[in-house]
Order: sequence, then C-alpha cells, then structure tokens
Amino acid sequence: MNTQQQLLARFLLAPQKSNDSGLAARVRLSAAGSTSRKLKQAAVLIPLVPRNNSYNVVLTRRADHLKHHPGQIAFPGGRYESEDVDLIDTAIRETKEETGILCNRESILGHLPSLSTISGYIVTPYVSTISANYTPTLDKNEVDELFEVPIEYLLNPMNIRSSQFVINGSEVNIYSISFHNHAIWGATAQMVKLLSKQLWY
Repeated sequence: MNTQQQLLARFLLAPQKSNDSGLAARVRLSAAGSTSRKLKQAAVLIPLVPRNNSYNVVLTRRADHLKHHPGQIAFPGGRYESEDVDLIDTAIRETKEETGILCNRESILGHLPSLSTISGYIVTPYVSTISANYTPTLDKNEVDELFEVPIEYLLNPMNIRSSQFVINGSEVNIYSISFHNHAIWGATAQMVKLLSKQLWY
C-alpha cells in the first residue's frame, strides 16, 4: 500500500466526527457571541491533490478587502445558498467559483465536525481528492493567492503550535501553523488539527 492509499485508508476508517478535547468549548464560546443572531450555514473544501506518491493540500489567501477575515489563509468555500442541494454542493460550488478547481461528489471522502466562527457562521469542512492537473482561475474579489502545502508537513503535529487563551473565563487552545511566509491560524488551523488527529496518530 503506497502513501496515498495509506492516507485515504486512515481517513475512511477513522470516526469522521472525532474532535479534540477543546473543540466543544471553542464552539460554545464562539456561539455565545452570536446569541442575538442565528448562525449561518457554510462549507469549505479541503482539497487533496496527488503529488509525489502522496498529497498536497490546497489553501487560499483571502482577499485583503473582504469584510470577514481579510488576508487570512483559508480553505476554499463559503455560505450555503438556497439553490444548493446540501452543504457538499455548497463546498463544491464555492470552490469552483473562488478558485476554478473542479470537484465532484464522488471525490468527497468525508467531513470533519462543523465549527462555528466569530463572524456568525457554522462551517462544515469536506475532504476531497482533486485532479493533479487542475488549473486555478482565481476570483480576485475573493482570493488573492492559492498555494499547496505537502500533507506530511501540514498535518505533522510537530508543526502545529498551540497557545492557551482565557476567553469569558474558559481556557481554549488556539492553533497556528507556519509555512514559508504564510501563517495559518484560526478556524483553518483548527480544521487542520482535527484532520491531523484523524490521519496522523
């Protein structure tokens, strides 16, 4: 079994609703700040592109002029729209609109736990394989940059830093990952941490 097959087998055999011990607390805290409004449904795609007998993970840098999370590193995705069949459809559609990357439902491997954000969304991450020959076409209204990170680097627990903060009297872990000149943190790093736990150890 090669590296690609091993990674896929680990994901498919893992409990796809697993989470770390701090997830519930972070969800409660972020949701508490949204009690006056209903959290909006959203979905992102975690695209795995085959490279060198393994995978790279595709990430984007959000446009600097955006209202929410400008300039931050993120997975492609966005809010659920009424024409979407479900949240998988949302992740696939938004990924195509933002990056030009094509994905189909048959390539979806599974999903991670949904996470709420300070901007009022509850986001479901879907993991998918994509073609090694994809041609990105970025929507500059949404995305300034697209790049790949080798999965072995991104998911290696040694590369995922954790800092403790007290928010509303509760201690929470905030994760961050450095890759070249990119700082991956916030909800994106939280998703990476969950995926790392599922695939690595």
